[in-house]
Amino acid sequence: MSETQTASTTPQFSSRRLLAMRWAVNYYFTFTGMIVTLWAVHIPQTELRLGLTHAQVGTFIVASGFGGLLAMQLMGHLIDRVGSKRSTVYAGVVLGVAACIPGIMTNFWALCGSLFVLGFCLASTDVSMNAQAVDVEKEFGRPIFSSFHAYWSLGGLLGAGLGGLALANSIPIWVTLPATGIIGGILSFVLGKHLAPSQPVHAQHHAKLSKAESRALKTVQNKANRPVLGLILLLGALSASAALVEGVGIDWASLFEVRELGATQIEGAMAVLVFSGGMALFRLIADRFVARFGRLLVIRMGSLLAGLGVALSLSIAIPAVSIVGWLVAGVGISAVVPQLFAYSAGVGEASHSGRNMAKVFGVTYAGMLGGPALIGWLTTMFPLRQALLAGVALAAIVAVVSWFLPKQNDSTGVAAGAN
Repeated sequence: MSETQTASTTPQFSSRRLLAMRWAVNYYFTFTGMIVTLWAVHIPQTELRLGLTHAQVGTFIVASGFGGLLAMQLMGHLIDRVGSKRSTVYAGVVLGVAACIPGIMTNFWALCGSLFVLGFCLASTDVSMNAQAVDVEKEFGRPIFSSFHAYWSLGGLLGAGLGGLALANSIPIWVTLPATGIIGGILSFVLGKHLAPSQPVHAQHHAKLSKAESRALKTVQNKANRPVLGLILLLGALSASAALVEGVGIDWASLFEVRELGATQIEGAMAVLVFSGGMALFRLIADRFVARFGRLLVIRMGSLLAGLGVALSLSIAIPAVSIVGWLVAGVGISAVVPQLFAYSAGVGEASHSGRNMAKVFGVTYAGMLGGPALIGWLTTMFPLRQALLAGVALAAIVAVVSWFLPKQNDSTGVAAGAN
């Protein structure tokens, strides 16, 4: 079967059950994206409330990132042991609890601790729900993975809007975050029953084995997976590069338009809006392109289009035209990270799928954390326009390197030759 074909399997579930699975996973993506931005819009208020410096703000953001990195190293093992369904439910419920904590902290170090926990829970839910999304996609027998990430973007918009509304009406953070977290945690528990059943890899391979046989099997599986670790890390590096391109548009587009092109603040905000909107909208239809052309071609052409869009934005001196470039870049980069995640789920030994995917997430997350610092460091050496060319270079690297990735057996399956 070629890479662009879809697996022909007899559906195991009714269309109604499949739809329930899909909407349940959509919820977890929406909830996670919502918590991220709901907290983010309250950062300035928290800074003032606790009398923090900008350096301290940077410190608690790093604390959150470290929590996320730790979670990504641990969750892969949990997913392989209990399955993506149970790990997604556990993580979603605990995320709801963790979201209640930062808003009630009264000093800097307590806030850092609470954000370490929140970062841990966000990343735990992120890895688990993506693993569950892969399972649901397999049940559908056709690509639907990018659409889940569209709901993460939608959740981000909802969180920002809800947070802005709360701030405008002087609703304190210790009300907004706990209320959202409690409701979200309850829904995470209730909707968990609709997720796709996922038999733990541990149970699949070890159920009828003695302890000695189980240890021997683990040794064989570890040895079988070892040859693909380099590919897993490469996928993580590519995903981190694509995530940094996303950061160029989200974090720097507005500043570039205002500082370099003399645009108004409204035009600067419009650049971010069209970039983010382009990402969200294309993610809703990207799976059609995956089904027709395969994951790899979508990764290649998407990163190439993103690089061209950023290059257009940086090379045109007219704000209105430059904003069009940001739209092109947002559409291009939108499906690259999701499809790299989905691709990584089919690489390597099946018993290590959760761990392999978590490694890709971990490297990506590290890139997301270091990306703003990298661009900021480059701006100390070069003008902003030249520093942002890093986005063009990284998009080009993803496009070129992806040509050498092993082809997949099908649009929703395992990488051929990767085992």
